[in-house]
Amino acid sequence: MRITGGIALGIRLMVPKGANTRPATDRFREAIFSSISSNIKDTLCVDLFAGTGSYGLEALSRGAKYCLFIENSPEAISCLKSNQEAVAKSAQLAPNAMQLSRINLMQGSTDLRSENSLQETLKADFIFVDPPYELLKTEASYILDHLADHFANTQTRLILELPSDLIIQSTQWNEFKRIGASGRGKPSVAFFERFN
Repeated sequence: MRITGGIALGIRLMVPKGANTRPATDRFREAIFSSISSNIKDTLCVDLFAGTGSYGLEALSRGAKYCLFIENSPEAISCLKSNQEAVAKSAQLAPNAMQLSRINLMQGSTDLRSENSLQETLKADFIFVDPPYELLKTEASYILDHLADHFANTQTRLILELPSDLIIQSTQWNEFKRIGASGRGKPSVAFFERFN
């Protein structure tokens, strides 16, 4: 798995062993960032359920100003730190261009508020969300309407990787585009905007 565009193009990303982390494929990231590439420069991003950090790191490589990565798995965090170092070095990123917070997102949004003041005030231009598919089947509303909403303003775009046959019902977000394979359980990516 590699960064597919921008200054850090071609940098290899480490992936944890085992099935607990499902990294976003190069093909998906390339398709996503082809869609948003003209809008990513100088943006603030959040990568929820960050795993290897591939979405946020891709955004930084392509010109985003800052990304907050949130992950809880020790194995994923170990890989994510290595990936951050590699991309930061290649793209010559400022030390404050990224932050990693270890938070169990499913323990309640109070953890987000107590972590630090940055997370209380950060309103992202893009939120990348890539949770375990099984979690989405039962907790999609909580993930979008509470967790992601914590970092959103009226102009925020949310990008969610999910099974292609899953329809998301949200009180805060409107799906306006989807890309990917069709068929039960096949991966897809949905683009959301806030309801006005």
